[in-house]
Amino acid sequence: MVLLNYRDLLERLKQRWQETSQNRKILIILVSAVILAGAIYLGQVVTRTNYALLLGDLEPKDAGDIVAQLKSEKIPYQLVNQGTTIMVPKDQVDAVRIQLASDGLLTGVGHGFELFDRSKFGETDFEQQISYQRALQEELRRTITKVEGVSQARVHLVIPQKSVFLSDEGTASASVVIKLKPNARLKPEQVKGLNDLIIGSVEGLKAENVHIIDTEGNVLNEFLKDPAGSEIVGNFSSSAVERQQQIRRSFEKELESRVQQMLTKVLGPNKAVAMVTADLDFNQQQTSLTEVIPGEIVSERSVNEEGSGSAGDGGVAGSDAQMPGQSIPGLVGNGESSYTKTDDIRNYQHGTRVQSVIQAPGQVLRLSTAVVLDESVKNLDKTQVEGIVAAAIGFNTERGDQITVSALTFDKSQLELAQEIEQEANQYEIYKLYIIVGAIVLGLLLLLLFIIILIRRRRKKQSLITESVAEEVEKPQSETQTPKWELPPPVDKQKELKDIAQERPDDLASVLKVWLRE
Repeated sequence: MVLLNYRDLLERLKQRWQETSQNRKILIILVSAVILAGAIYLGQVVTRTNYALLLGDLEPKDAGDIVAQLKSEKIPYQLVNQGTTIMVPKDQVDAVRIQLASDGLLTGVGHGFELFDRSKFGETDFEQQISYQRALQEELRRTITKVEGVSQARVHLVIPQKSVFLSDEGTASASVVIKLKPNARLKPEQVKGLNDLIIGSVEGLKAENVHIIDTEGNVLNEFLKDPAGSEIVGNFSSSAVERQQQIRRSFEKELESRVQQMLTKVLGPNKAVAMVTADLDFNQQQTSLTEVIPGEIVSERSVNEEGSGSAGDGGVAGSDAQMPGQSIPGLVGNGESSYTKTDDIRNYQHGTRVQSVIQAPGQVLRLSTAVVLDESVKNLDKTQVEGIVAAAIGFNTERGDQITVSALTFDKSQLELAQEIEQEANQYEIYKLYIIVGAIVLGLLLLLLFIIILIRRRRKKQSLITESVAEEVEKPQSETQTPKWELPPPVDKQKELKDIAQERPDDLASVLKVWLRE
């Protein structure tokens, strides 16, 4: 019965399809194709494996070893970023990392002091020294990678061998390369903590022999040394230098932020990089100036003398005239003379003005600005960019400020990889929403299609009934069977009794017995 209904349904659908117009057929085919494509796409999204980052920035040899291990374990993987990045299913990342670490294949992971768990027979002092150095480097690397913002680290130590002669002993040194997480920055307190950690871990290591840099070549612990390059002794000096470096770096960041924001609005995001180096004078100077101000007259004295007289005879004054036996003719004259003498004395009360000028520390001595532009920017005018940057930082030629504008090709591989991973994570959440919405829409479409089929079937059934009734009404009276107003033929009772007696004789005999008894 079910097979007959199925065949009947197919026949009806076929007949209905043949009766449908050409335009409606095309519309039905397009809608069906869209629904089928959407269902296939949603099925792929649901069944697709969501991959996450396992390891990045791998060397070719390390990547080959890890891929071989993943193949042997039959773990699905993907290679991106020219084979330097391996991605595995998101729900297996932690388990795969643990497995690779236990197999000794996890990149950047070495052996710490567990190297000494197994003693080697016949090991020389030199081999023990190298093993100790390797173990100490790995222990420091593990500790540094636990710091917030640090992704990876490599530690290189130089540990001199001990000697009975101090002059023969070398100098211990440490070099650390740190890879930061995307958009992460180490605070000065964190750098100082790492610097102290390394100094305290290596015997005989001094602060001036510790070098901490990042993967971009920036020296991170430079502010922990004084301008002469010697070690800063004492918390006071270290704190003072740190405050000065923080002030200088804060001033530089403010200028960099202004230049970066302006270039971003003009050229677009990730099209320019600006770095500012400021030379500040933190010396405090005090200048005192004393000025004498003329005052009023306190006392005054004035003396005037006048006089006149006549000249008499006399000799020439001298020793010869006083000696005995000597005589000099005298001067004979008859003249008069007069004189005038004036003596003025004035005493003033002068005032003084003392001015003290204190110059605050932090005066800008020189600014050096470097701007690197992406070559992909069209219609790039370096001169115009240089003028804009000069106006933004307050360029002053008298101070000897310098601006350098260059155009280079930016390496955006790491940024694109981080953005791609983030976009995939966001798209996965969006796909979930799309799946739910698509399932609801598909269910509604199927329900609507089912309702339309039922309505059409009901309408078709009603139309068939109407057509059959109309055909019956339109038939002529002669073609019909017995008219409704004609009486049926009379029933022959005797014939019915004979038929019953022939068909059921036992029942008829029992009925006759009952009648005879009565």
